[in-house]
Amino acid sequence: TKLIQRAAVQVVGEEDVWAQYHIPDIPAERVIRHLYHPTTETWHEDETIVKIEAQPFTHGAMRHCFRMKKMATPPASSTNHRFHAHGWKRASNYVAKAYMTNDTTKNAAAGQVMIDTSDDAKAAVQNDILLQYESMHWAHKFNDRHPPRTIIFLRAYAVEFPQRPGAPWMAVERFIAGRDDYGAGFVKHNTNSGFVDREERRKTPQVFS
Repeated sequence: TKLIQRAAVQVVGEEDVWAQYHIPDIPAERVIRHLYHPTTETWHEDETIVKIEAQPFTHGAMRHCFRMKKMATPPASSTNHRFHAHGWKRASNYVAKAYMTNDTTKNAAAGQVMIDTSDDAKAAVQNDILLQYESMHWAHKFNDRHPPRTIIFLRAYAVEFPQRPGAPWMAVERFIAGRDDYGAGFVKHNTNSGFVDREERRKTPQVFS
């Protein structure tokens, strides 16, 4: 918890690492958040607004990855000028992951990103969230053994875009920026396509990745 709080304080004090992409200039969209509560094993919904790029900045074997900003919950007092002055420029950065469609008959040549809006894709997004919380559960068990380095999983949830055709779902988690105490940035230890990093030679991240 202290590690997360320290990271949050550091992020607040830094400039937006995505400033060059001008995401605040993108029109906002209303989304439905689907949040999983592991203690009750139930799903809950709320609504919020986001700004998300039309084109993915990268992709894996199965999903597109989009840069997205989500405004924090406004303060109770509307006179909190600091909050409203920051606006979208200081909104939190997220990565939204959407499953690719397998339908090759659709025309994607005109710059249109093909996102799978099927019920199977939406169920897969939900399953991704469940697996994240399952991994978080075992990470807590691992940390209870007082290892030299503990494991922390980012909170993940799903966002639904009800105003888009097919109302697609995306899995969302906070964007990881910067470098750790050892000078390393984000490291991909393995992928869905079979890649396994053999240079870092870290067994613990491999197990939980």
